[in-house]
Amino acid sequence: MKNLKFNRRNLIALLLPIGNLLYSQAGGAGTIDAKISGWTTTLKTSLNAGVAAFAVVGAFLIFVQYMQGNEQAQKNFVRFVIGLAIFGLVDVITHVFI
Repeated sequence: MKNLKFNRRNLIALLLPIGNLLYSQAGGAGTIDAKISGWTTTLKTSLNAGVAAFAVVGAFLIFVQYMQGNEQAQKNFVRFVIGLAIFGLVDVITHVFI
């Protein structure tokens, strides 16, 4: 490989795309407050969807176990309620503090 010599024109041509990328990532596309607000909205929505999915799927599985006469259904129901309470509590705390 031969020696590469960077003159001023080549250096500028190399740094322009990098500078543009850094500017758009570091806040040129919007303020930091707007980005954090968008992230918190996404987090809250994701947690709400997670709690709802956990509740619906878990309740359905416990119902199926009861219908099949599974002896472990009652223990699984208690575990499900405890898990749902913890997951829901995390969701509530997130909504209060974020």
